[in-house]
Amino acid sequence: MKKILLTILFIAISSKLLACSCGIVPLMDRIPKSDFIATAKIIKISPDKENQDLHDIQIEIIDLYKGQATGNLKIYSALNSSCAFFTPENSEWLIFASKNKNGDLSFGYCSGAKRIDRKFDSDRYPHAEKNYKKSIELKLQVLEYLKKSEIQTLNEFGLRTSFSSGCLKNFKGYEVKTDRFALYELTVESDLSISEVKALKEFDNDNLKTDLLNCVRESVKVYTRKKETEILNRTKIIIGLYYYASERGNESFIGQFDL
Repeated sequence: MKKILLTILFIAISSKLLACSCGIVPLMDRIPKSDFIATAKIIKISPDKENQDLHDIQIEIIDLYKGQATGNLKIYSALNSSCAFFTPENSEWLIFASKNKNGDLSFGYCSGAKRIDRKFDSDRYPHAEKNYKKSIELKLQVLEYLKKSEIQTLNEFGLRTSFSSGCLKNFKGYEVKTDRFALYELTVESDLSISEVKALKEFDNDNLKTDLLNCVRESVKVYTRKKETEILNRTKIIIGLYYYASERGNESFIGQFDL
């Protein structure tokens, strides 16, 4: 188990994070914050004429998951900082972009973008490329499902969630044959209590469904970024759980992060 988690963390946190730290944001928290989500090929990149920390890029959309189709974005490249970020021409990316103060769609080092065609040194990191591709595939599975099901992922108050008990630790050794994710809709009252939990998509294992739904109902807590004790009105948010198959002698498990 420890070996699997270490490999996953290597994928999620590149060596640059030693100098420039980005918090790990769950996919179902990142989607509502993004105005544009797509897989795309970088066609052309050029310096922004007004801001040396930005670059203008032309893209060719492969699949659009959220927002309006566009051929132009800005990247916060910040090449002279520890958060330097660059998207080479002809590379392919999963992009999460948001409108900046000027109304331009932009993304950067901490925006969640992932290079789809990234390569690894197989001698130094023999399992990294395989696990990295699995991580990308998982995110694309979720995005494709949301798109086809026309599920809106709104989070008007920027709510976050956590599991208050260790109930997820009980779900080891199960087998899931198809999609590696489950989605749950939480109805959150103004006092941040959860009045209803609805399964939008469950794992294809009947032995998992009831117990996992109870785990979510009994253990998930909702909070705000600034630790307020209430919000203006009742709202709904969606959370995801993710399945990691057994590997190299370690049991399968279910986690909160799409790593």
